[in-house]
Amino acid sequence: MQKCAVENSRLGIPLLFCNDIIHGCRTAFPINLALSASWNPQVAFDCASVSAYESSHSGVNLVFSPMLDLVRDPRWGRVMESNGEDPYLSCEFAKAYVEGYQGDLTSYDTVAACAKHYVGYGASEGGRDYFRTEISDYTVQNVVLAPFREAVKAGVGTVMSSFNDISGEPVTSSKKYLTDILRGQLGFEGFVISDWYSVQQLIRQGIAEEYEDCAHHAINAGLDMDMADEHYSRFLEKFVNEGKVSMETVDTAVLRVLQVKLAMGLFEKPYALPKKVDRKAHVERAEKLAAESMILLKNDKNVLPFPKKTSVALIGPYT
Repeated sequence: MQKCAVENSRLGIPLLFCNDIIHGCRTAFPINLALSASWNPQVAFDCASVSAYESSHSGVNLVFSPMLDLVRDPRWGRVMESNGEDPYLSCEFAKAYVEGYQGDLTSYDTVAACAKHYVGYGASEGGRDYFRTEISDYTVQNVVLAPFREAVKAGVGTVMSSFNDISGEPVTSSKKYLTDILRGQLGFEGFVISDWYSVQQLIRQGIAEEYEDCAHHAINAGLDMDMADEHYSRFLEKFVNEGKVSMETVDTAVLRVLQVKLAMGLFEKPYALPKKVDRKAHVERAEKLAAESMILLKNDKNVLPFPKKTSVALIGPYT
């Protein structure tokens, strides 16, 4: 496929091959929530660097990771992909994951990272996936944005927009979140990719009436790449001709994607360099990280088991 793009197409622009590399490629590491329980960002760096090596030499050059949603509702089905509920911890892990994946982006051993899901996806109401959120501006600025801010500082190549709306405003079509905050406030310079079919979801969210209307709402908000929907490839030319989308907007989105490909050195080395993976060494590293992620309770005061008539006070927002 890459040969067709590079050698047999009009412009010869290399393709990006992307994959959901969550906690390992060929070598399975502990889930993200377990790694974060170590409170040691080095474990995230090690997991990401090994995953990047195995992914890159398998032909993948962009991974949809790290997942930086702060999660405070245990009912949500994607808690295990997160770093938990603590903003400081998630910030430290965000930096470690990005640096572990990307390293020297021009190297055959690295991949571009994608910070997801921007933003507020982990606060889905009732723990229901794809659902709405109610988040105050204060919480967005001081809590929810924190790990994404750190990922941008670390130079993350791409950001994935989230499915949810925030207080009625879908992120996929939000200029406030995708342009004003992400680019203007955080200083992000890479490209934004939609989540799977999230452009099309603008119909359910009440922003668009027809499939084709979704495209101009998304790209005008600052969404550069449409994943899976194909609404950009099918309808953007029509909207440019109708004046609903400017040619400058399309050019800007294309340029952002090309800049990431240039930074990765894809134009100089578009083809993967298959290498034999040292599975023994990688499994040994995974075992060490698994051991560090385990939390053991030492009962040296003979506190446990509690006597039957013991009263226990549970205090805090999650009780």
